[in-house]
Amino acid sequence: MSNIVREKVSKQLIEKKTLMVGAATNLFMAFAGWLAYYLSNSQALALDGNFSFVAFITVILALRVSAIKLNKSTTFPFGQFAYESLFSMVKGLMIIGMLLMALIVNIERVFHYLAGEPANILDTDVIFIYSVMMVFLCFSLAFYYKRQNKRLSNASTLLLAEYTGVKLDGLMSLGIGITLVSIRFIDIEGYFGFLHYIGDALLIIALVFLFGKEPLTLVRHSFIELAGGTLQNTKQKQHIESIIAKHLSEDGLLVDSYISKTGSCYLVVAYISITKLETIDGKAITATKAAIEAELNQHYPHSMLELSLK
Repeated sequence: MSNIVREKVSKQLIEKKTLMVGAATNLFMAFAGWLAYYLSNSQALALDGNFSFVAFITVILALRVSAIKLNKSTTFPFGQFAYESLFSMVKGLMIIGMLLMALIVNIERVFHYLAGEPANILDTDVIFIYSVMMVFLCFSLAFYYKRQNKRLSNASTLLLAEYTGVKLDGLMSLGIGITLVSIRFIDIEGYFGFLHYIGDALLIIALVFLFGKEPLTLVRHSFIELAGGTLQNTKQKQHIESIIAKHLSEDGLLVDSYISKTGSCYLVVAYISITKLETIDGKAITATKAAIEAELNQHYPHSMLELSLK
């Protein structure tokens, strides 16, 4: 087994292990959210539990995508990396749909309360315990996803999607905990007493508008990948450009470059000058291309390099 193949297999195992840890953690958080909702009467905790359960389902799907993305066929001769981008886009759309549903349900709750319909009082003791536990788990998992993806040169679209989801879940849990626990210090008979009844609904409405941008960004970047657009990660783009320039700029060969990403697969096209090419030996060009490919594969194992005349 060559070093490049061994590196690809190793990185796929890192991704698989990380996703399995994420699946188990999200399933636990989902049941914790539903139990806390039952004990506290807080719709915000029900949303948090649902969010974690959706994350669990998507991680299971991500494991399947991770397992098949390297498979090549006549239809997918370079691998099935497009499923990674498709998965990320679908996950982003699912998060957006869930946030929209939560927004509609809780706006309706506020209107029902204003119309005089009875509402349950929140149990802030349960909310406090739940929030501390969830904030710790969510941010620990987010840190784990980010650290593992860094080991993969931040190339895993799957881990990026899961990181985005669990970070959003953690921020929601933090906001829920701080806001709803603060309600316990408000006089239920006072001017702000209504917060004991619909404080969580108002909080969810605020959280949807506050954190709704991240899944939109995830969907946008995934769509650009599927459509063959240029790489959106500025740091990665600059890094790849520096590798190309290091090998081609000295002889004045490099004119321009095009870099795109589909899932964890990178397509790098280096445009070289026709006039400069005439003065350089063909074997030297072949050796230079091999050197660039070797360096790219150290950081981005699933990368393809093409040289094009311009």
